[in-house]
Amino acid sequence: MAVPCKPLFKKCCIIGLGLIGGSVGMALGKYKVVEERWGHDVNARAMVEARERGAVDKTADLSQALEDAELVILSMPVSQIVKVLGEISSSLQKGALVTDVGSTKQKIVETMEIVLPPGVTGVGGHPMAGSEQAGVTAANPFLLENAVYLLTPTRHTSNTKLEKLQDTIRAIRAHPFIMEPEEHDRLIALVSHLPQMVAVALVNTLRNCGQEHELLFTLAGKGFRDTTRIAMGEPSMWYDIFATNKIFLRDSLKIFLEELNLLHGYLEKGDEKETIKTLTKAGFVRRSLQ
Repeated sequence: MAVPCKPLFKKCCIIGLGLIGGSVGMALGKYKVVEERWGHDVNARAMVEARERGAVDKTADLSQALEDAELVILSMPVSQIVKVLGEISSSLQKGALVTDVGSTKQKIVETMEIVLPPGVTGVGGHPMAGSEQAGVTAANPFLLENAVYLLTPTRHTSNTKLEKLQDTIRAIRAHPFIMEPEEHDRLIALVSHLPQMVAVALVNTLRNCGQEHELLFTLAGKGFRDTTRIAMGEPSMWYDIFATNKIFLRDSLKIFLEELNLLHGYLEKGDEKETIKTLTKAGFVRRSLQ
């Protein structure tokens, strides 16, 4: 989609000025998708940095930032998004579009359906982009470029508002994809949340090898470092994700452990045929992702 001939929204309010909130704000400004970008964060320093880095035009207390906002973006851990939705519902103007960037969607969409007043539209959102770094100082306007941006409408979301949000996402060079909240959480558990747990387990496996762990980390090559890079993610954020997607993550872990047990069995039996067959299938699937 080309840059809009005119802004899609007059005023946008971004609540939570971290890596993703800051990057979204920068992209909205770069491509002139909104006229005014207002921001709020509970951390006063984050608001100063967001202004200095051009993530928002202005920062203010929550009520002022929300005043007359046509687009509201919640960028914080899922449990906080759920809490903030209840706190701001009475301050939203009629016709406002409220979305978020949380990593799990069922609880957020359920809350939107309960607390948002008539005339205010909610749409769950999840840009499939990120970094092991955190904070608005790590934000950049190209973080979401070519990223899949998942959208999970509520039962009350109008097609008109949903299409406008899709246009907004295309304008910042991301690719909107619509799905149900439950389907989102089930699939993202497999492709995002499970890999995070595996990366953490790999790092801790080396760490738990006693006095040799320092030498092991010295010997660890690019493959190990690439595989475990995401283990540097912010711990409290990841706990929040694990806790709000516990059921699907548990199911994903069960499938993963079954695969490990299969490999363990082949190793114990010295089963060359099944081991090579398993490795070959995995290599074929992985190459198809390139």
